[in-house]
Amino acid sequence: MTSQRLTVEERRKQILCKARELCTKKGFAGTTLDEIAKAAGVSRALIVQHFGSKEKLYEVLIDYLFSDHPMERDPQIKGYAERKDDRGVFMAYCEHAYDYMMATHAQSPLRLVMFSMLEKPDLYKKHFRNRKLKGIKVLEEYISNRIKDGVFREVNPFYVAVAFSSMVTQLLVDATTLRTIGNKKEFVQITGTIVDLLLKGLRERRDAS
Repeated sequence: MTSQRLTVEERRKQILCKARELCTKKGFAGTTLDEIAKAAGVSRALIVQHFGSKEKLYEVLIDYLFSDHPMERDPQIKGYAERKDDRGVFMAYCEHAYDYMMATHAQSPLRLVMFSMLEKPDLYKKHFRNRKLKGIKVLEEYISNRIKDGVFREVNPFYVAVAFSSMVTQLLVDATTLRTIGNKKEFVQITGTIVDLLLKGLRERRDAS
């Protein structure tokens, strides 16, 4: 009995899966099309037919791994924002990031991020940085609106959003690689402390001169 022939989409996913496994171990520069082809059980020519080049394959791989991370469309974050629940917005942001990273940890997205920063900075800026900025934009817009409401003091919303997002990212690195954070409960406790300190600073008024 012969095995069922893979569809075009199934074949592409198979190639992407093997490319991910190799690139997270050896990096983009250290992985060849021949190695990917061998691991996927296909010819080099077939990979070129599907993706065009190793660079294009890597770009598709990045989009494939990170396309299901629409922070800007998270209904929980949106709901908290509409209710102007400051703590809810920031905590929902943290939990969204944690849940996504844990769900995809086996695919090693953080390793791909690190390799891209070192080996393919242009690709990093094009894909990872742009995706991160979309998430940061959610916080930036919320902070800006709360400044207009007179709740947060005058600050640069973008700087605050970047600083907060960077802290969350570092905690995710600790949780997935260094293992200094054991579980989601601990992550939520730590980020909760950060959020409380952040909101305290944002709400404090400068003494009148």
